[in-house]
Amino acid sequence: MNVLVAILGFVFFIVLVVVGVYNEGAVTVNLLLWQVGPVPLGAAIAAAAVFGTAFACAIGVIDGIKIRFANRQLRRQLERLEEEADALRLRLARPESPAPVSPAGPFAGEPRSRV
Repeated sequence: MNVLVAILGFVFFIVLVVVGVYNEGAVTVNLLLWQVGPVPLGAAIAAAAVFGTAFACAIGVIDGIKIRFANRQLRRQLERLEEEADALRLRLARPESPAPVSPAGPFAGEPRSRV
């Protein structure tokens, strides 16, 4: 998958270079309160591609940080639950001691029969 992304990125930038070479005209780039120009159209396209790629990478890094944080929390929760499950397994595996039998017998509340 990473090789495919690298190849597609390389092809994209080759196309940008070809478009930049064939379009030699000068343009003025108007930003909100700032005006740049005249600059070659190829340079404007290349700058837009570079800034767009940088912005997408920044979003990817932020998303990766969030995923790592959530993953760490889930690992801690999994460890806690595994410890709890182990404790329950140990408790179930231990043989319980039998209930003590009173000297009067199991039916201590009942009167003895007269046979």
